[in-house]
Amino acid sequence: MGRSAVAVVSVIGPQAEAYTRVCFEPATSASWNPGQIRYGTWRADKASQSDEAEGESVVLTPLAENHFEIHGHGGAAAVNRIIQSLVDLGATKIDSAKFTHVSASFRDQEFEPLIAEAESVLTQCTTRRNAATALGQTRGSLLRWTCDWIDRIHTEIAGDELEKGSNNSSSVLLAELRASASDVLLRASTGMHLTAPYRVVLAGPPNVGKSSLVNRIVGYGRSITHDAAGTTRDVVDCDTVIDGLAIRLGDTAGIRAGGDVIEQEGIRRGSLAIANADLVVMVLDPNSLADADSIQTTITSHNPDASILRVLNKADRLLETAEETHSESKWLRTIAHDAEALQNGIEALMKAISSTLRPLEFDHSSAMPIVPRHVHWLSQIVGSANLRQSLERLTALRSGAEIGQ
Repeated sequence: MGRSAVAVVSVIGPQAEAYTRVCFEPATSASWNPGQIRYGTWRADKASQSDEAEGESVVLTPLAENHFEIHGHGGAAAVNRIIQSLVDLGATKIDSAKFTHVSASFRDQEFEPLIAEAESVLTQCTTRRNAATALGQTRGSLLRWTCDWIDRIHTEIAGDELEKGSNNSSSVLLAELRASASDVLLRASTGMHLTAPYRVVLAGPPNVGKSSLVNRIVGYGRSITHDAAGTTRDVVDCDTVIDGLAIRLGDTAGIRAGGDVIEQEGIRRGSLAIANADLVVMVLDPNSLADADSIQTTITSHNPDASILRVLNKADRLLETAEETHSESKWLRTIAHDAEALQNGIEALMKAISSTLRPLEFDHSSAMPIVPRHVHWLSQIVGSANLRQSLERLTALRSGAEIGQ
């Protein structure tokens, strides 16, 4: 099952039809033929309930002998009722990745872990842009890359040469494989964020408008705003979508010395959020520009590898002298405190967030690591000492071997 208005529950196995008939009450008496949908009501053991018992309206699709799909309301409660009714009859609940393996075995089809992993990721995507990328992987991009390299090694290098791994052909092929695997790993950040949102943290001194910026970006009052410095005392998270990317925004307590115990705890939590951020939006206003270097140093001390966007909020209050001083700096200018401002810079900020997090859009047919296991084995391939070792790691990638195996 994925995230949508309609959920699909698959039932497969020797008892699939028997269990389905216990709970499904069709609207007509037509026979169940593969590929023909049937509308009806799903009730937990309908034989033991009265006609007035509440049920779920569903569409049943027989796919093959003892293989059915139940299409119903996507809400968790409705889905769980359907699943529980089957479990009560003796069925076993399994996740989508394992189901792919089971269904392939049931139909005497070859199971491909790389395809199953891509299908599992696809069901968890929350945006169309990410789903389109994941869909490309279900068509076998990484599988083809892996199989092509396995075949090429076997074709170009004889068995005894593979063991020795010392001739010129082996060295050239190994170098080419390493370069190719490194190229695939360049897409790892995109792949790892198909299901996990990018973490974007707004950080800066107190009372520069970080909370107002969050509210403007998400379009509602998620964070409390006030003229008094130090209003935000914790990390306030909210999920949103920017340019098709799933984003988790974190509004943090203002960075400053002093403050009471509660505020200092908020600053500590903000530091942890910065340390785990994919992108830090450093927010200042005209009154705090002099502190820019020290604030950036603080951010970098928590996350040396963080990408940082520099934002000058309340830009309408910038004095002419400051305007000249900072005109060539890489500052995005926003006016978050004025809801009526037409040129408030929010769209430019959102575009900058998107382009910083995903600067390149890869072809959907390109091989891409989309789960940690892929990243692990590709990294191992890059570090292979010889072709024999690289072949073992390519085989591990294809076979579904977990990290550490």
